[in-house]
Amino acid sequence: MIALTDNQLREIQLAAAMVPYDLRSVFLERVMTELRGKIIGDGTVHRVAYEVARSITWDADRRAAVG
Repeated sequence: MIALTDNQLREIQLAAAMVPYDLRSVFLERVMTELRGKIIGDGTVHRVAYEVARSITWDADRRAAVG
């Protein structure tokens, strides 16, 4: 279990808004996996959440372009 502050949860929610709705559970799983074992500060949560969101969004855009 990972304990997050209200501000950190808000950052994750804002980053999740970038992700297609059907991929948000994948987003949350990846964020939690990336945060596991790290020292969790506001900056770390922000960076990880947006990196994961960009990665998922980029992958989804590529699949849409190809498919």
